[in-house]
Amino acid sequence: MNVNYRQGKKEDSYRIAELDYKASDGALEYLFHELVPNTSSVQILSDGLEQDIYPHTFRSCIVAESDQKIIGMALSYPAQFHCITDELVNFLPPDRLERFREFYSTRAEGSYFLDAMCVEKIYRGAGVGKLLLEYTKIKASSEDYAELSLIVFSDNTKAIKFYKKHGFKSIKKIKLEPHKLIPHDGGCILMTCTL
Repeated sequence: MNVNYRQGKKEDSYRIAELDYKASDGALEYLFHELVPNTSSVQILSDGLEQDIYPHTFRSCIVAESDQKIIGMALSYPAQFHCITDELVNFLPPDRLERFREFYSTRAEGSYFLDAMCVEKIYRGAGVGKLLLEYTKIKASSEDYAELSLIVFSDNTKAIKFYKKHGFKSIKKIKLEPHKLIPHDGGCILMTCTL
């Protein structure tokens, strides 16, 4: 399989949004569910990426492409931007934002943050995720960061094993109250990796 890795483009926004939605495993559905009439959570996310407002923009993504189809993506930016922004406060209902307050308030200061990474299921195990992670590390290093951080659901043992294999360590447990749209128990874990 021939895979090309490149920076995301505006026309990739919807596909990036689909993969980001999968990576969130219910979190984005919880946050965006029925916020805009007749608009899916993926479309809301895609529209946001297309607006090209840093850091949640197509430009912050590395995409993996095979046969002219995006099969994976990694969205990353400086961790200082992983927070509750005025845009989130103005857009999301307060109860939804409150459930994610600790999530959005937890970061490894001074690190580069891997917000989301997803590889289509049929392409997993072929090294695509490994290379997306490596390119993200290179991106962070090129911007003079010495550490990469991420947040993962604590019951996502496959992802945690993958990240540990690639140098990440668990730093902090993050409380996230369960909800029917978020099929996870035990909150999340902040992980970091020295570059």
